Amino acid sequence: MHEYFLHPGELIFSRRHMLVKTVLGSCVAVCIHDKVQRIGGMCHYLLPVAPTDEQRSTKYGDVAIRVLLSKFLGKAGSRKEDLLASVIGGAFVVFDEREIFFVGDRNVEVALRLLKEYGVYVLQMNTGGDYGRRVLFEPHTNKLVVEQIKGVTVDDLYDPEA
Repeated sequence: MHEYFLHPGELIFSRRHMLVKTVLGSCVAVCIHDKVQRIGGMCHYLLPVAPTDEQRSTKYGDVAIRVLLSKFLGKAGSRKEDLLASVIGGAFVVFDEREIFFVGDRNVEVALRLLKEYGVYVLQMNTGGDYGRRVLFEPHTNKLVVEQIKGVTVDDLYDPEA
């Protein structure tokens, strides 16, 4: 099976049978699966809302989730009632004590707000806490495995072997 490591700020949409991996701290991953077409995707974002239109990027949840949903509702022709979502991450993790960000909760909130706005059912959540997470997701089957990581570092977010 093909494997892909999703970095912060990226998203993937796939019709293939594959395994998508990512590592989260305060970031959030939203996994979406179309149970009828058996397709899926994941976004991994760092911050909840883009500050300006010029800075719109998939590293922001409000942008990443909308872009991912557009792949389903536009390109693929999915019906929102066929979509299942999982929301993972949003931990309180301090990478540098000089820069404490309380973004984990806000990252989760933006996901839940947008999924509700679009009418997408949230099947499962694994959020909060003070530990990182390793996420393994099969878009084709909606199989999701979430493992806790104690002592997650910024480097882990970019390391497929973390």
